[in-house]
Amino acid sequence: MSAEETNAGEVASSTDQQTARANRDGRRAVGLYLTSTALIVAAGLLGPSVVVLTLTNRHAWLPSYWFDSKPNDWLVTVMIYVAILLGGYGVYLATRALKHGWAPRVQRLVALGIGTTAAITLVPPMASGDVLIYAAYGRIMSLGGNPYTTAPADTIRLGYDPVIAATERPWQGARSVYGPIATWIQWFSSWVGGDSMQLTVWMLQLTVAVSLVVSGLLLLKLVGPDLVNRRRVAMLALANPLLLWTVLAGAHNDAIAVMFAVLALVLFRRHVFAAGLMLGVAGCTKLSIGLVGVAMLWALRADRRRALMFCLGGGVAMAGLYAVVGLQAFQQARSQTSFISTGTPHKVIFSLFDLFLPGALVRTVIGIVAWVGLIFVAILLSQVFPKSLIPQTHPDDPTPAAIRYTAIYAVAWLLTAMYTLPWYDVIAWTALAAVAASKVDKLMVIRTTMLAIAYVPGRDPNARQVAASLSESLEWFSARLRDTITPAVELAVLVMLILWARRGGAQWWPYDWPKRKAKTAPEKAASQ
Repeated sequence: MSAEETNAGEVASSTDQQTARANRDGRRAVGLYLTSTALIVAAGLLGPSVVVLTLTNRHAWLPSYWFDSKPNDWLVTVMIYVAILLGGYGVYLATRALKHGWAPRVQRLVALGIGTTAAITLVPPMASGDVLIYAAYGRIMSLGGNPYTTAPADTIRLGYDPVIAATERPWQGARSVYGPIATWIQWFSSWVGGDSMQLTVWMLQLTVAVSLVVSGLLLLKLVGPDLVNRRRVAMLALANPLLLWTVLAGAHNDAIAVMFAVLALVLFRRHVFAAGLMLGVAGCTKLSIGLVGVAMLWALRADRRRALMFCLGGGVAMAGLYAVVGLQAFQQARSQTSFISTGTPHKVIFSLFDLFLPGALVRTVIGIVAWVGLIFVAILLSQVFPKSLIPQTHPDDPTPAAIRYTAIYAVAWLLTAMYTLPWYDVIAWTALAAVAASKVDKLMVIRTTMLAIAYVPGRDPNARQVAASLSESLEWFSARLRDTITPAVELAVLVMLILWARRGGAQWWPYDWPKRKAKTAPEKAASQ
């Protein structure tokens, strides 16, 4: 046998081994996706607990479904810990398997995503009590009030209401910070649910589930017929168990904003004004989705006319919709910009310096540093980030660049922002699903998994609606996860991301315009 035949045989053997490993990883990933979903559903079926919300005025034959088993607090918490860990590892295996040639049928992956989404929608929401406050805002509006000026506690003082009274601390005194689209969805859910918290909340869960599925299907449309790309979208945007837990299981309205943003990206190819309108609608659900608008605008930077049309569309939608509910709604939506969330390195730094410096000063300095950090991390990533998987249908098609910049800005924002929660990661995963594989996938798995675990049980142990008392041991353990371990992991992920970019050749400031400006100044002076 010649040397060439020997080398060819070795290459073929290596390829076969790689394919076999990819198929094995893919099968394990699907198994982990299903196991993670089964654990989440099982925890929900056990009924109200330190993890599962208590829903009043139950209709036995309508969703959500559960048994009043009064489970042990450690039991349900560990079940969710395991579900998140298995789901995160499943996402990692799926990205690795797809990268090395795993080739399942796309239809089966779509069915996996829709099936797991439907399963989690049939049990009560978990961890965060945010959806209860959504229901309360809808109820306030359906009763003729204004959730932007009236807090649930204000209504409770006027008389008992079964939906508003079910809200948990510390949100009973909080007015709505959500855009008019989110508020109208909350109102519609309340209109359907009436005085049943169970049915009102299920309507909110359903809108989140539909939004996740629609976003995934729209991304499949954007990436076109390429099967490799479609598989990645299905596994990361449609069936991703990390999103099913952080977003769907908590019924967070971030998914609705992301759906409108993806619709804007679909329109972006040929109708930039309409895309701007739709992005404005997304911003009227949640303001943070404006990050996608920045990415889309940057993709149009070479075409001022189209950029202006895009901005005009967004401005018309935002101004028109906020005009309906009043300026106070926009002011409320902006009120979160100075918050610092537990689980971030920023919170640790704030707690330290707040001991001997004015809190307002410390908060301001940390906010400035966070914004500067976002800019420089985005600059680094823009130089090494993988290409978009969305094909360019015509020479002026800005959509591939827009989705790539969305992923860049989303990752940079999540890792540098003062206020970040696990369900915020939906914007990054949706964009990452439509760009090529890279080490960013692994780092985002670590970030989302750790932050998701940190917010379990995720509820105020003193809230009277919590069905089981949070044991001192679990309270201590979950607090240390959130305020000590998670910030360290988040900081490590940020450092690893920067090192990856730098090793890939990224520069802190790759632009020459300051030097060019300094060089032309003496030339102008000499000519005069």
